[in-house]
Amino acid sequence: MLIDYDKITWQQQQMAHVQITSCDDRVSAYRETHEFQSGFRLVRRQLQTTTPIRYPAFEDLDYIGVCFTFSDKQVDPKKLAFEHLHHSDMNITNGYEFAGNTLHALDQSLYYTSLQFSHSYISQLQEQQRLPKWLLHIIENQDKKYIDRIAVPFALRQLAWQICTMPKVSRVSDALRVESKAIDWLAMMLEMAEQPTICTSNYGAGLPKHGKKYVHAVQDIIHSEFMQPLTIAELAQRVGTNECYLKQYFKQVLDISIHEYLTQYRLQHACELLRHHKALNVKDIAGMCGYQPSHFSQLFHKTYGITPKQYRCEGMD
Repeated sequence: MLIDYDKITWQQQQMAHVQITSCDDRVSAYRETHEFQSGFRLVRRQLQTTTPIRYPAFEDLDYIGVCFTFSDKQVDPKKLAFEHLHHSDMNITNGYEFAGNTLHALDQSLYYTSLQFSHSYISQLQEQQRLPKWLLHIIENQDKKYIDRIAVPFALRQLAWQICTMPKVSRVSDALRVESKAIDWLAMMLEMAEQPTICTSNYGAGLPKHGKKYVHAVQDIIHSEFMQPLTIAELAQRVGTNECYLKQYFKQVLDISIHEYLTQYRLQHACELLRHHKALNVKDIAGMCGYQPSHFSQLFHKTYGITPKQYRCEGMD
């Protein structure tokens, strides 16, 4: 038996500038939309169902968004209605366009949180502060639907998880605590323009669908195990393809080699630790990022033109 999403009965209430939507039957679902000001809002959702939910085809354009998805335990991606959104990266988009699908992940809490901006709001930000390249790319492609994924510092993903799991809003003070986290998210996102960033996928034309799947699987392994001595041969074996094809797919999707991507991701994490964890020394950070201290310092200087200690003191322009 299936539940049609369009036939679910929702209860709505308003608290100040927060719109709350919920239902609690065979589907336990809760959604908050926090309107900060014209053109900027936070959405957070939690859903758990005992019956499969059939979603209709839908599209949502006219805004620029970033989002994370989570589950409270390991979930089979094939049981998700929109499995391509569930990974360790941050999704970036100027609007969704999804075919109808069915959610089969039962008795599992699924979370979603998103920052959404109007084009005019992003333009206002652009006048006041330099924006990350990937955000500029979305602006430049606003006449067509675009969805991608970008690697972000672990602290940003952790912040999004905190937003998802904060108590439901029942008082103005609850809303303010959630919204303070959303402001932190926006600030960290803007600061990415000043930090070394990881390439996004460009979904190049002509690449087989399974090729992109291999690339994304390797990205997920790198993001969770970057401190380990990963090899291309091992990565290819784990995702189920051969080494030559994997290198070809990776270069075509991201315009970067696997080794370069791993190095960028490790150094990005190192920059995060150097900036925000002053108690850790450079030797500790090198080990946490999969490097011997001497090699780490040489590679860092070669890449950024300054030593890790100088970066910690001065930051990156």
